[in-house]
Amino acid sequence: MKIVDMHCDTISEIWESRKQCSSPQQLSRNDLQIDIQKMRQSGYMLQNFAMYVDLKKGLAPFAYVLELIDVFYEEMEKNKNDISVIKAYDEILLNEQQGKMSALMTIEEGGCCRGEIENLEKLYQLGARMMTLTWNYPNELACPNLFVRDEQSGRAVRDADGFCLFDGSKGLTEKGFLFIERMEELGIIIDVSHLSDAGFWDIARNTTRPFVASHSNARALCGHCRNLTDDMIRTIAGRGGVIGLNFYGCFLNPTNDSHSTVARMAEHARHILNAGGSECLGLGMDFDGIGGELEIQDCSQMDKLAEELARQHFTGAEIENILYRNVMRVYKEMLRA
Repeated sequence: MKIVDMHCDTISEIWESRKQCSSPQQLSRNDLQIDIQKMRQSGYMLQNFAMYVDLKKGLAPFAYVLELIDVFYEEMEKNKNDISVIKAYDEILLNEQQGKMSALMTIEEGGCCRGEIENLEKLYQLGARMMTLTWNYPNELACPNLFVRDEQSGRAVRDADGFCLFDGSKGLTEKGFLFIERMEELGIIIDVSHLSDAGFWDIARNTTRPFVASHSNARALCGHCRNLTDDMIRTIAGRGGVIGLNFYGCFLNPTNDSHSTVARMAEHARHILNAGGSECLGLGMDFDGIGGELEIQDCSQMDKLAEELARQHFTGAEIENILYRNVMRVYKEMLRA
C-alpha cells in the first residue's frame, strides 16, 4: 500500500513543543499522529507538511513561518536516511528508488506574506510548492467563510444540525488576484481549503492550471463551511485538480459531531467520486490538526481506510487512486524544479 497525503500540521506541533517542553517532539518518533516510524508502517510515499500560521498568535507572521521552515528542514536533516524534501515530481520517484519517503512543504495561511509578493517568492525559493490564501481569518489576500454572529452575544449562530451559519460572499482582494497570478507563474499550487465560497469562484474564473482543496470534504453530506459543494467538486475535477479527504469528524458528519469513522470517510469518498469522477479525490487527513474520537488514531492505521473502501465496493483502481495516484498525477503536472 502506498500513501500520499496533502495535509498535516505536525511541524507546528513540533515547533510548539520546542517552545514549551524540556523534551520536545521529534519527527522520528513521537506521540503525535505522524512520525517517521508510523509513516513507514503504512507505506507512505509522500507527506505534505503544512507550515500553519495563526495570525492571532501574536507573532510577526512572516518571521513565524520562517521559524517553522527552519524546524521543517532541521527535522528533515535529522531523518535524511528515511525522508527527503522534494520540490519537483522527478525527485519523488528518485526518493522512492532509494527507499526514502518524500516531504513537500506547503503554507497554510497566505496572510503570512502580509500582501508582499517578495515574501511569496521567498517562500518559493525556500521550497514551498502549495499554499492556501487564508486560514480562518480575513487577510490582505482573501476571506474565509465568515460566521454569522448574534448581535447581542457575539456568538456564532448555528443551524438545527449544530453548524455555524456563514457568509461566503467576500472573495479575493486586489492583492489576492496578483498573488494567484504569481503563484501560477512560479508553480505554487493554489489550495482553496479554508477559502470563502466567493474566493473559490474567483480562483476558478481567474486561473488556468489545476488547483486543489488539500483537506476538505463534501458539503452535501456535512454542512460545514469548510466543505465543498458539488459544483465546486466538479469544477476542481474539470480543471484536473484534486480534493484531499479530511478525517476530522466535524467535517464528516451530518451533525456537528467530532466522531470520525472510516465508514463515514468512505461515504464522502463515494459522493465526491460520483460528483467529480474517479480522478478527483486523494487524501488530506489533517493529522496533528484534528481531535475528537478517531477510528484512525494516527497515520500507522491507514489500512483501516483501505479495508473499509474495499468493504464498500470501491474497486482496486479506485482505492489506489484515492490513496496516492490522483495526487501524484497532479504533482506530475504541477511540480517542476
